[in-house]
Amino acid sequence: MNSQLAIYTIAIIILGYILLRFIASWNTKGSENIILTLALLASSGVLMAMGSIEMAGRYGYSMIIALFAFSLVFVIAPLVLFPIRRLSNVIRLATSVDFLTFRYRGRKVAIVATIATILAIVPLIFAQLLAASSVINIIFNSDMQIMTLVTMLGVVGLICHYTVKSGAQSNLRLILATAGVLLLVALAISAWISIGNSFGGLEAMDSWVMLSGQQETIKRLDTSYSLFIIFLAAGLSFPTNFNVLVTETITDRQASMTSWAYPLIILLACIPLYPMLWSGLNLESSASFQEYLFALPIMMNQPVVASLSLASILLLSIAVCSSLTILGSRMILNSMILPDKNLTQQINLSYWITRTHLALAVGLMLFFVTLSLSIKSRSIIDLYLVGFSGLAQLTPGLIAAMYLPKANRKGFIAGLIGGMFLWLISLALPLIFGDWEWQIPIIGKSLLFGMQAWEVWAIEALLLNITLCTLFSIFTKMDEKENTYASICMADNVYIPIRVELDQKTVEELTQKLFFVLGEDANIEVENALEMLGFDADEARPAALRQIRDTINASLNMRLGVLTTENVMSEAFPPPKSLSSQPEDLFVLESVLAVHGNQLTGIASEFNKLRVHHREILDKLPIGIVSLDQNGEILKWNEAISEYTNLDNSSAFGSSIADLPEPWNKEITGFVASDDIIRDNVSMELNGKRRWFTFQKSTGVPIDDINDEVILLIEEKTESVLLIQKSINNERLASVGRLAAGVAHEIGNPVTGIACLAQNLEHESDSKQVLETAEHILSQTSRINRIVESLINFSRGEKSIIKNLQRVNLHEVAEETIQLLTLGDNASQVQFKANIPSDFEILGDYHQLIQVFLNLLSNSRDASTADSEVTILATEADGKIRITINDSGTGITQSLQSQLFEPFVTSKDPGKGTGLGLWVVFNLVKGLDGDITINSPAENNTCGTTVALTFNKPENQA
Repeated sequence: MNSQLAIYTIAIIILGYILLRFIASWNTKGSENIILTLALLASSGVLMAMGSIEMAGRYGYSMIIALFAFSLVFVIAPLVLFPIRRLSNVIRLATSVDFLTFRYRGRKVAIVATIATILAIVPLIFAQLLAASSVINIIFNSDMQIMTLVTMLGVVGLICHYTVKSGAQSNLRLILATAGVLLLVALAISAWISIGNSFGGLEAMDSWVMLSGQQETIKRLDTSYSLFIIFLAAGLSFPTNFNVLVTETITDRQASMTSWAYPLIILLACIPLYPMLWSGLNLESSASFQEYLFALPIMMNQPVVASLSLASILLLSIAVCSSLTILGSRMILNSMILPDKNLTQQINLSYWITRTHLALAVGLMLFFVTLSLSIKSRSIIDLYLVGFSGLAQLTPGLIAAMYLPKANRKGFIAGLIGGMFLWLISLALPLIFGDWEWQIPIIGKSLLFGMQAWEVWAIEALLLNITLCTLFSIFTKMDEKENTYASICMADNVYIPIRVELDQKTVEELTQKLFFVLGEDANIEVENALEMLGFDADEARPAALRQIRDTINASLNMRLGVLTTENVMSEAFPPPKSLSSQPEDLFVLESVLAVHGNQLTGIASEFNKLRVHHREILDKLPIGIVSLDQNGEILKWNEAISEYTNLDNSSAFGSSIADLPEPWNKEITGFVASDDIIRDNVSMELNGKRRWFTFQKSTGVPIDDINDEVILLIEEKTESVLLIQKSINNERLASVGRLAAGVAHEIGNPVTGIACLAQNLEHESDSKQVLETAEHILSQTSRINRIVESLINFSRGEKSIIKNLQRVNLHEVAEETIQLLTLGDNASQVQFKANIPSDFEILGDYHQLIQVFLNLLSNSRDASTADSEVTILATEADGKIRITINDSGTGITQSLQSQLFEPFVTSKDPGKGTGLGLWVVFNLVKGLDGDITINSPAENNTCGTTVALTFNKPENQA
């Protein structure tokens, strides 16, 4: 045993892992991108470390073409894998087999695709085991194949156990990244020391290449066509590539980064390969080409460099075996075991899935290890060529799934079985039993099976696959479900779940229905969906319930696979008979286009811009727009209707009109159900205010087509209605004015007569009581004359204010008003208390102020209960006199407070009020340059009303 190499190798692996763990701890975009790129470099296993040097010696420059073709999948990913990634963002796909199953439908597709994938990765696993055996043999200086295989089984089993149990791929990616960075360093240093020890410098190496004929040798391109096709096709269906770009939760920016980072790092890794090849040839090394990476440093007595190479190869083998085993066992679990499992009877389903997945992974690795004992080939590149030729058989079905809507299930199965059968007998079995030859009896020619004619059989198997797929797809029919999912999986399509009304109306009902199919895990799935979407458990909007259903579907796809999830969801939430006729869920469509709209190109991008433009127009219109489907679900809710209802778009969109708050629920539901096309002046009480709206709809007949919608236009007409009402009031006031002029004219004569009689009474009687009565009569007739004059002025449209204002004592006005009110029938109802300083005066008209106080105090009296109190207070501040009238009566309703000073507005019963009192008061106060406010409830009270009058003090008193 070479203990020095062993110690160095283990130490380098540990240091490399610590370094990458440190980089990962930065938790920045740069560190994540570095780890992702290095992991992708290592994901192909020992191909770069060992197979590429052997391929360079065997095929010359064709090696670069092959490796570039394998990395080209990331360059063309926007055409191939990104459409699947976009689809996976909605439905979630655990493996490439799940995608093929989703597209072509049926368990046969899943089983055939799984078997084909497992068979194809067998040679790739053999290559990793062979590379690990080479490393162990070097370290122990003897053939340690059995110990290597047992060790690999144990280490891979431990990694699989940790990865499957934790459910996270981050640690496995970190191991791959560690292997990648060790590989890059090993290639660079090994090439550098090889050039120095073998040639002495680059110029000497160039001279040797020219003289030895290697310049012509490496120009061989006879197999470049086959290598390019097979490596490109294998790259598209390589399980790890699909897992990284589609299944794992990397960002779109990281996915786009791989399109240039991975090809670049592959080309950089190719630079040292030819110098190492030429150094080995110049040194006449006895090691095979595939061992040059560690054999040359050992020849040159560089144990650290050799250990670096050995560590990278060993780590690559372990990481790729673990990755492919986990993915392969997941395919078997999803396609062959879970579809037959009765989930409701399984206690702790998650634990059972984890345990079964781990058992399958270990069993699959054991199968690989056991089978590897019987292989004849010892060439890394031969194993890779066979494995890649097998993976290439999955590529036609993968591309057809996205670009050929007429490719059907029978065509895919026939093509894959035919291609895999030819690949199996011509390339795969010869790895175990050795190459063989078949003599054709009639024509006398022989066919070589095995690596001697690999380029022929690899292409022939691929052509047979394509031919059978084409013929079967042409001559067999697709059912409706196949057609529907073929359309969904097209590369230029954005998958949107259909908008189907669920029978379940609440989250609780949805959970109960899922429980009957999924068991106890139903609660976990629903809780996770609610948390992910940010919904509450009492959510009842139809669109929200569909989102919960779709989120559960996506989660189950990752846990159980497409087949089992379809069975579970179909039983819990039966789909409609015809999927193609169902409308798409516009809520999800808007969400997807909002996130991925910038990724659209060409005419699709222009249409999306037009969609956004039209949507913004509808949102900004000053008219409320509501779109309803046939079940009453809200599909459009613009900004205007949001302002009307105080219900934003996020809350209304996707809900039912039956869930709208009153009175909108009643009014919209009734209008939609009616035959009316338009309904004018719909009156509603909103936030204590009366508002009027006009309703219009797009159709007056019931909608029968499932894709039909009802468009409602709701326009507020409050200002128009109030303007019309104001016009009517003005007309009424004009009529009152004309009537007042006539009444004033008629009143004038009898009032004059009364005044004359009162004057005569003063001269004819000496009784003090009679004289006081006559004086009162004359005072009131004078007041009547002033009121009549005001009525005449009102009828002429003039201000009812005397031109020559005089000082008026507010205390006297209040006292006289109270005295007048005590003369009426209601004198005993309330008590008036005036607290106005005797020196408070303003400029005004004494009689009109009496009229103001009479109106206000009589209103307070009418609103107050028996034996209650009405107080009149006056204060002075900042040159203003403020008079407040407080009562503890019934108060004024909120709906009337904004209209108190409008004419004909009253809260009194018909016949008890005209609605003109406060309007007259308002105009009189404004005519005196005063101000009036009314608050209900009263100030510092929970009931009653406070009326505040504010007047300017005369200048010499201010």
